[in-house]
Amino acid sequence: MNMTLRDGAGQSVPVRQKPAFYASEKKRRWARDLFEHDYGYTKVASILELSENTVRDWQREYRKGRFRVQIADNQLRYSDELREKVLKMRAEGVSWRKISELTRVPVSTVRKWCAKAVASEKCAAAP
Repeated sequence: MNMTLRDGAGQSVPVRQKPAFYASEKKRRWARDLFEHDYGYTKVASILELSENTVRDWQREYRKGRFRVQIADNQLRYSDELREKVLKMRAEGVSWRKISELTRVPVSTVRKWCAKAVASEKCAAAP
């Protein structure tokens, strides 16, 4: 699942995306199907070539009726491309609120990114 945003040039910029190291929805769907057929987490982990710890957690959630094939929105991450865009906007003097409105990134997150970038000299200090 990817959320996208149009930049000033009309190009699509990903807002939040699933990290590459997360199990695909296809594997999560297979895991659910195997759980439905009473496979144990060790066997499912072996079949899907995933960590037993991950699959054990999934099975616990499945048994409680809370396992979802689609990952939760809070597990999605902002793209590096968007972070760079935010840092560039701030370096150009755009306000925190305006950056947040344009990018749909919370002000607190924008401030955190800039604070880290200032420490590594990638973002101008607040005007």
